[in-house]
Amino acid sequence: MKILQILPELNLGGVEKGTIELAKYLALNGHFSVVISNGGALDKELQGLGIKHYKLPVHKKSLLTIFTVPKILKILKKEQIDIVHARSRVPAVVGFLAFRKYAKCINISQFLNSTPSFITTAHGYYRRHLVSKIMAKGKLIICPSRIIAKHMVDDFNVSLDRIRLIPRGVDLSKYEFILPSNKDWKHPVFAIIARLTPIKGHIDFIKAFREVLMVSPFAKAWIIGEPSPGKEGYLKELQVLIKRFGLENTVDFLGVRYDIPELLKKIHVLVQPSRMPESFGRVVIEAQASGVPVVASDLGGYKEIIENNKTGYLISAQDVKSISKAMIKIVKNSDSYDQMAIAAREKVERLYSLDNVHQSVLSVYQESLAMLTILIIKFAALGDAILSIPGIRALRSKFPHAKICLLTTYATADIFKNCPYIDKLLIYPSSYFKYIGLLRCLKNIRKISPDISIDLQNNKLSRLVAYFAGIYQRYGFNNGKFSFLLNKRQSLPKGPLLPVEHQAALLSKLGIRDLDKRLELWIEESSQKRIDEFLESHWLSRTQLLVAVNIGASGRWSSKRWATGKIIALVDKLGAYNLRCVLTGIKSDKDLADFIVKNCKNKPINAVGKTDISLLAALIHRCDILVTSDSAPLHIAAAVRTPVLALFGPTDPGRHLPTGEDVYFIRKDTACRPCYKTDCHKNNNCMAMITVEDVFSKILDILGIKKDEDINIEQPL
Repeated sequence: MKILQILPELNLGGVEKGTIELAKYLALNGHFSVVISNGGALDKELQGLGIKHYKLPVHKKSLLTIFTVPKILKILKKEQIDIVHARSRVPAVVGFLAFRKYAKCINISQFLNSTPSFITTAHGYYRRHLVSKIMAKGKLIICPSRIIAKHMVDDFNVSLDRIRLIPRGVDLSKYEFILPSNKDWKHPVFAIIARLTPIKGHIDFIKAFREVLMVSPFAKAWIIGEPSPGKEGYLKELQVLIKRFGLENTVDFLGVRYDIPELLKKIHVLVQPSRMPESFGRVVIEAQASGVPVVASDLGGYKEIIENNKTGYLISAQDVKSISKAMIKIVKNSDSYDQMAIAAREKVERLYSLDNVHQSVLSVYQESLAMLTILIIKFAALGDAILSIPGIRALRSKFPHAKICLLTTYATADIFKNCPYIDKLLIYPSSYFKYIGLLRCLKNIRKISPDISIDLQNNKLSRLVAYFAGIYQRYGFNNGKFSFLLNKRQSLPKGPLLPVEHQAALLSKLGIRDLDKRLELWIEESSQKRIDEFLESHWLSRTQLLVAVNIGASGRWSSKRWATGKIIALVDKLGAYNLRCVLTGIKSDKDLADFIVKNCKNKPINAVGKTDISLLAALIHRCDILVTSDSAPLHIAAAVRTPVLALFGPTDPGRHLPTGEDVYFIRKDTACRPCYKTDCHKNNNCMAMITVEDVFSKILDILGIKKDEDINIEQPL
């Protein structure tokens, strides 16, 4: 693997030390390691290890930092990086922008073989603003503690399955374990190791130490660390406080130190009285590795590291009395803390050894390269949704280990709820204005962080969804509908194609060939049972053949409807052959259905408006044949393997007929068809020319029933 870590600078700090240690581990274990930073005191250590370091000004909280993006992109291409690991917010912004451009231009076969990944490590609590959101962009997000993981989930909408808990580690070989009883407690040293900033609790430490001097007058206090940028005045504030308390001879400022393991040999008690929750607390496990008792605030990551009264002491934040009480307790009973030190060291060895931590990080890298998340976008009408199933099945076959997600609407969600080829179903929020739900939809998509989008919808809205969701590789047809938002465009096929073949042309760009065109639906046992009970309540015998007649079409497609009088005549003519009919349709067709039932001599079963999608599929599955216009039930019948006879008028069966052995159609050639007009001003000739006899004869032929005699039923025009 080729891994690039990007962080602000290489000065002393937990992030910086962790970066150096991980880079070294990767290099020693056969991986190619690269670091980007603004440089710093630890730069020489990287050079000594022979690790590539590119010095760029990625530390500045300035808009000018954006100009580093082309340079980072150039590095990614030059080094052929597999993993970009961002360890701080500002570098993460420019690193992510460069990575997006990099991921777009990678060859698809390479991309699918080993998916390049952007990984983040959330080192602390971030305020909820735009820059902080970048830490939620990682395909996987490493958190050093549960509390930080919760922070990322609650405040940054990160899906829990993208979180990986990996604490910080300590190189045990550098820290000599010394039992507390082997130290000189006549001159104990109490230390705080932290940046000089008010949230670290230095003032509380100084006040508590003053109380310790009452019990141990020869004690010393060390304040190790330097002021954070912009907090230089805080050092003077601490010096004034020490002078006011008369502690000049007992409190020493040691500044930044690079010899922490040596200092811990001399420190008797480490005190970390942070006023704000810490993400982890690396210095705590370093002290525990050295046998130094720890007193820390009962906040954040400290609570996960320290078992109170067993491996250290947890005290209330900003409670000077509790801090001094714990410090004094240790001084008075110094000989009794060996067991606590041993327990703490054992826990560090078990959970926080550097090798274990690095192996965990390496596992995250390997996992991310093997992860591929595909988002399929299809939120069309019911029939079109069913027609997308062969494409979805082909994607699952091609990418068996990928996480495949489907974005659809409430209207079609029931079609896919039992689909075995989909891992997650996302719903586009319904609204009178289709773009209103875009922001909420994007939020849900970003939670799963897709690598690839397959746009089976191919309209303006689907383009906007894929683009603003930040998906790296976006596939779709170059059809002029915001196609410029795609970066993997496929030319439109020439001439009319059946819907599934149309999909095949797009999926071929991902290496999918010979698409299996069969439709599928997955009927729940409970739905089939309800339909059986419904039909039995209408005195349908199990041996009687059942013909479903779909009486309507889409509400806006009046031109697809077959004449009501012809439906009545067909039902009666079928009754003469002991064929029972059941009417299907949507709720808006109920009045029409009541009229048909009232005027039929052979009373059909009326199921119009009484079925949802699952029940309709079960009903059609139970039937021996379906007669319908070009509408959703046509595709349902093909999917559940029920013979279907489709009546085509203003639309072209060459573009809309589903694939299947028992799919039949009737159409009449007129000069104006296919016109694709929802309303016809020419007497709807294309549908009117389809006679009752045409449909009746075709039904008998499909069912294998011999036409023994001519049944004389009046056929209205």
